[in-house]
Amino acid sequence: MNEYGSSTESTKLTNNRHPMVRLVRDLKRRRHREETRLFRIEGHREIERALDAEIKCEFVIYCDSLPRFRKCEGTLNRIKELRPDAKLYAAASSVFANVSQWQNPDGLLVVASQHEPSLDDWEASVNDVYLVIESVEKPGNLGSMFRTVDATGCSGILISDPVVDLFNPNVIRASLGTVFTTPCAVADTAKVIQWLRENQFRIICSSPQGSRSFLDVELDSGCAIVIGSEKDGLSKMWFESCDEVVKLPNEGFGDSMNAAMTANAMLFESYRQRQLSANLI
Repeated sequence: MNEYGSSTESTKLTNNRHPMVRLVRDLKRRRHREETRLFRIEGHREIERALDAEIKCEFVIYCDSLPRFRKCEGTLNRIKELRPDAKLYAAASSVFANVSQWQNPDGLLVVASQHEPSLDDWEASVNDVYLVIESVEKPGNLGSMFRTVDATGCSGILISDPVVDLFNPNVIRASLGTVFTTPCAVADTAKVIQWLRENQFRIICSSPQGSRSFLDVELDSGCAIVIGSEKDGLSKMWFESCDEVVKLPNEGFGDSMNAAMTANAMLFESYRQRQLSANLI
């Protein structure tokens, strides 16, 4: 047994001074996630998708006295089957409330090892469509974009010069766990552009200063849709490297759309075009 407990049976968590309770609370902070190379996943849907993606669960905290825990029983059993070495903790409801970030928690939380999504491991296809996100600073926006990529069958997400880390609990929750099942790579902007050029992708940047509506551009294959941060937009390097700058039609007083909404509109237009092309074959 180490300071966190045994892997063969559930350790009781009855007070908030236990080292595991401190660890899980500390993982809300990026600095601690980076130092330990661990992160937290809460909720049965998010954990199920992490298991689908073969994320390595190290520790499991559950509270079977919470009303919503019945949704998690199957997930907990699956963890025990797939990750028999994971250390189990049965928490009192007061302790689980202390570590949870949810108002009405499911009663299941895991601590997992971080994985390194590298662009060097990717193989591109000429028909791929990628979403590229530069320096998006809001976890909810980033998580929402993962859900849209998942829903539209996009090939994956490239994150350039990240501000928010993928293991932020709010990214995971906003993505409903699709952050684990969606192909993703993180690199600096220069490397992402180099990879796109080497693989002959058209680079389509989104900006309120675009010359054409995105509705008038081919987005069905062989392209990267590039979205910048809401605060600063895209960096100069993208505009110097892109094939076209497009905009969203806007009949209102606002000068731009939310970054996640922009990605949503362009990815669903790409999906529409791909479906149309498939029906014409």
